[in-house]
Amino acid sequence: MRYLSIIAIFLAAIVAGIGISVSPGTFVLQDVPVGKMFDISGQIGYFIKIGSQSKPGYYVLTPRKPSDDGTKATGYYDFPNPEWFFTEYETLYVSPKSDAQTAMWLKLPDDPSLYNRHFLLGVDVSPIIEETKGMISVGAYLLFRFETEAKAGVVPKLQDGEMAFAPSVVRFDSLSKGDNKSIDIKFYSWGKKRQPIKLYRLDPESDVAKITIIPTPGYRRAPEGLLYFPEKIWSNSDGENLFIQVALPEEMDYPRLEDFIIAEAPNGNKAFLRVKMTKKNKY
Repeated sequence: MRYLSIIAIFLAAIVAGIGISVSPGTFVLQDVPVGKMFDISGQIGYFIKIGSQSKPGYYVLTPRKPSDDGTKATGYYDFPNPEWFFTEYETLYVSPKSDAQTAMWLKLPDDPSLYNRHFLLGVDVSPIIEETKGMISVGAYLLFRFETEAKAGVVPKLQDGEMAFAPSVVRFDSLSKGDNKSIDIKFYSWGKKRQPIKLYRLDPESDVAKITIIPTPGYRRAPEGLLYFPEKIWSNSDGENLFIQVALPEEMDYPRLEDFIIAEAPNGNKAFLRVKMTKKNKY
């Protein structure tokens, strides 16, 4: 059975003036399947919930591309088609001092270029204001992050400014003291013109590491000095080869470690690679 990694940040959007709370404000899902229906609520247990502390009302849920609202998250790009995300109800009625909820689904088409992607999706939660004859205004904004299945040997279809590693996750398993292992992968950036790409380890103390690019549950951040890779490559939409190397001078002090490599283009756009390491089981 394929393992679905789940990273959740349960933030409730508290909307002043209209007296509602909305949750989850954001979450991150890893290993989102390509080419099949993904029941977010049935498999993971997430529901969009709206609670009211004052008067009753109707609320409209509208999936959107975050860039349309000027919203960004480091290493994530617009969800290609908001219609691939849908909810059980597009409109929810909420009674005073109660809440209502709706299930969520995701259906990515069977397109190999959708593997290895980090997508960002916004959802407007908009009240219908009865006093203004049905006018809709934005009440809350939810921001969901989907990391699709990692797979080698596929070429992403990138929009302007986008970048991606293929695969987007690399794994070094059964590591023990003295091991020195490497994996070859590819990196893609938009356009046919080759451009210099800086590569560096994500600073674990940065806001990006603490808020945006969240470690996998059950993994600890790898200490500095285990991971090696080029500091710079030249890439375009045809892709560029690079190596990722792990050297283990001592035994791992935790059975599962994770590190992140950031790729940064000259215009400041970024992509990231998850590097997972597991300790050899001696039993």
